[in-house]
Amino acid sequence: MGDIAAATRDWSRAIEMCRVIGAADLEAQALTWRGEAYRVEGHFRDAGDDFRAALAAAEQTSDRMLIAASSGALGNLAFLLRRSAVAEPLLKRSRDIAIALHDTGTLAASANNLGNLFSTTNRLAEAAASYDEAITGADTAHDDVLAATAETNAARLAFRRNLIAPATAHLTRAIERIEHLPPSYPGGLALVSAGGTVFEHVGPISSEDQRLAYKALQLAAAIGDTSHNQTLSSLALGSLGRLYERAGQIERASALTDRALFAAQQTSAPELLFRWEWQKAHLARRQGRDEAAVTDYRRAVADLQRVRQDIPVEFQAGRSSYLTSFGPVYLEFADLLLRRAAVQPAEAAALRREARDTVEALKESELQDYFRDSCVTSFEAKHRSIDTVARGSAVLYPIVLADRLELLVSVGQEQRQFTIPLPEAQLRQEVQQFRILLEKRTTNEYLPLAQQLYEQIIRPIEPLLTASQVDTLVIVPDNVLRLIPFAALHDGTHFLVERYATATAPSLHLIDPKPLSSPNHDALVLGLSRAVGGFAALPNVERETAAVQEITGGKSLLNFDFSRSRFESELKGVPYNIVHIASHGEFGSDPSTTFVLASDGRLTMDDLERTIKFGQLRENALELLTLNACQTASGDDRAALGLAGVALKSGARSALATLWFISDQSSGELAISFYQAMKSGPVSKARALQIAQTQLIADPRFDHPAYWAPFLLIGNWL
Repeated sequence: MGDIAAATRDWSRAIEMCRVIGAADLEAQALTWRGEAYRVEGHFRDAGDDFRAALAAAEQTSDRMLIAASSGALGNLAFLLRRSAVAEPLLKRSRDIAIALHDTGTLAASANNLGNLFSTTNRLAEAAASYDEAITGADTAHDDVLAATAETNAARLAFRRNLIAPATAHLTRAIERIEHLPPSYPGGLALVSAGGTVFEHVGPISSEDQRLAYKALQLAAAIGDTSHNQTLSSLALGSLGRLYERAGQIERASALTDRALFAAQQTSAPELLFRWEWQKAHLARRQGRDEAAVTDYRRAVADLQRVRQDIPVEFQAGRSSYLTSFGPVYLEFADLLLRRAAVQPAEAAALRREARDTVEALKESELQDYFRDSCVTSFEAKHRSIDTVARGSAVLYPIVLADRLELLVSVGQEQRQFTIPLPEAQLRQEVQQFRILLEKRTTNEYLPLAQQLYEQIIRPIEPLLTASQVDTLVIVPDNVLRLIPFAALHDGTHFLVERYATATAPSLHLIDPKPLSSPNHDALVLGLSRAVGGFAALPNVERETAAVQEITGGKSLLNFDFSRSRFESELKGVPYNIVHIASHGEFGSDPSTTFVLASDGRLTMDDLERTIKFGQLRENALELLTLNACQTASGDDRAALGLAGVALKSGARSALATLWFISDQSSGELAISFYQAMKSGPVSKARALQIAQTQLIADPRFDHPAYWAPFLLIGNWL
């Protein structure tokens, strides 16, 4: 009936009674059912505990039917948690046992879930076969709701493959199966799913498919109304509103969305509140009611932030499912705020600040998704907005939108907005090509794009920078702009770095931003010059590590002395303030593949965090982490998150790392010059990097930006 809380209480009581009377087999069944109730409520951790307990009990008693059921339930949960590699063997095990036992109900459920997994992982033919198997099994088991669910999934897949006639046939059968059943909550949910299938179709919806969608959603709304189930009513009414919006009937869509939102408020379900507040904002904007749209977007973002940690995330082709599904709400809201700021001078400052804070929430989600760690952006350290840290510094905050590039520039307490008519698609093409050409050391083909990007991004803000006597430009890059070093932009005469020291910040807040209290801080200097693990030798690393140690003091560990265990023991035993690593490293789309090479294997980001992050083992945060000779995947702006987040993840106030692999000779020269500049006097890290880069520009051997531009100073630039 949809009273999941009551179901959970009853299953819990059943489990207690089974334990009292020693009915282990019934207890295992009850655990599976309670786990399913937890799953429906969204309590995935509790569901997993119950499913695992049920599976363990089933295996202990060799109850193969229960093994199949609990394996299938656990596999489906893993799929919902976006852990496809874990889900697939569990679902296949469930299906195979069910086939052997002729358990058509369990077979149908597992085959349907396997179809969903295959569809998500782009194995479309396997998905279609699994859905057919699920439909046949559900028919044999006389489970019309499950058969309708599999038909709906098959329709969704057919729409995706642009097979319209088969999709319509599946959809028709799905609705007919439910239509003749007594009203029920599962049946209502199946109808909502069937009605929403048309949204998967790219392009115009046929009149027949639109009719079917209306029919399914109206039937679901009627079931919700007669059963007084507000969750079902909300889902059905909101989906109907979306369908009417797609048909251009905005007034009708707004009325239905309001009803869906009211129903959601009765259930205290923030995930539904967010969904319909977003839809309401979108509709208000289409009606030209921008003031109402701002209010609705604000509520939608607030509700989304509340449930953010409960939304499972999957990564496909370098993209987070969270960003793909929910990123638009942040950007739509920021877009609206910035448009209003451009025409409302009296409110512009507050509107720009809110737009920036909205994009900041999205950036935080990106970093959390990349590292799969909700704590990575929430260190218990002193935070301060970088806007107000230092004189002579300007913060450039680009926001990449579909139709334009917005530049927010802060100097002291003043913030200005510059709107550049540069669509995201064009910017992405220019930036990716620029990145490719920058790495070609034998040509100057990069120069036209270096100048073009300068004209688009820097030239509009130049008067403000000049008037404010800015000498340091701090960039908080967005989207594809993470792929390039701004230092290599060219004004036609000079590179940007020849005029401004540059630094990169992952977000607007830094960990305890302050300059080095003394230039004489001991460093742990580590290097790997020998060929290890299929990686080439780096012959200049020996000279680099010796020179850096001479400048900074501290200890040097070279080659076999640079092992993972020695690295950890040194940092636990000595409060080094600088860690300099000259070795191969890679930043990829998946943080688990991001590493720095030691003599006995790879130091992962988790290893770096565990070893050097401030906390119980360190009284103070690490001042500087330098990673020399590393590289970041050139075509993937998600991979650059690993580089941008390295300071955050490790707990270092600053990180110096490279966007691509370069000659160990030039990288060694730059590192040495950087440390010499820091020791020579009271200069910021950004200024020290600028000195080192301009020295390489002046050297004919290394004047091409391929040699000096990839170095990024991340985090605290003071």
